[in-house]
Amino acid sequence: MKRRNLLAMAAAGMAASAQAAEPGKSAAKTYVLVHGAYHGGWCWKHVAALLRAAGHDVYVPTLTGLGEKAHLVSPAVNLSTHVADVASLIEAEELRDVILVGHSYAGHVVPLVADRLKSKLRHVVFVDAIMAVDGKPFIAPDVGAARAKTAIDGYLLAAPETPWFGVPADHPDAAWVKRHLTPHPLPTLMETVHFKNGGAAGLPKTFIRCLKRRPGDEAEVVAPLIKDKPEWTWLTIDTGHDVMVTEPRRFADMLLAIG
Repeated sequence: MKRRNLLAMAAAGMAASAQAAEPGKSAAKTYVLVHGAYHGGWCWKHVAALLRAAGHDVYVPTLTGLGEKAHLVSPAVNLSTHVADVASLIEAEELRDVILVGHSYAGHVVPLVADRLKSKLRHVVFVDAIMAVDGKPFIAPDVGAARAKTAIDGYLLAAPETPWFGVPADHPDAAWVKRHLTPHPLPTLMETVHFKNGGAAGLPKTFIRCLKRRPGDEAEVVAPLIKDKPEWTWLTIDTGHDVMVTEPRRFADMLLAIG
């Protein structure tokens, strides 16, 4: 009986090895998807399901004060808070070889996470994002002061309607998106970025540009900064800003091809 069990275990081990060596079968990857302003981890629902169905590990943290964590919002919530949210997840889950994805506002979050945890990351993906610049905030101080005058309680920016995010009012998921959008804390946009280790420098990076954008969008300044740079891959997709809502399958395929 003992010999039979050993033979069964050996056969199972060989089968597992053969499966792992099967041509075209890729090893599991680890994705951490970080949402943008007004959103929460909920916005990755469709994309996360597709990545998991393909056999990968996916984490979708919600940043403090947003989504299901809206009850934690306060004037003290800033960019550093959101960087800590993501970095703490990576450390607590003991993640390695992470493909870190940041959408929109999270273009300021993910390079600061990379600045702290570079050795734990495999690739950083910026999705229609504003790029963080060392020594500068997301918005200029005078712009922040002007927005504070009309902000809810002096620090919360009311969520725009779904078309502002590139989700047409008649889109099947428009009502779902609208229900879940929450006001965004202004201090997160006014904190100055400070890199101690070069941000995401030295890591492979991809920028995914959504082509259907609002006229005069700030992201227009990004392309000249990174296109044709050795560490960068520049990709485009013909859809609106909330690509994870409007084109989840195509977007998931783009992420699956990374790394």
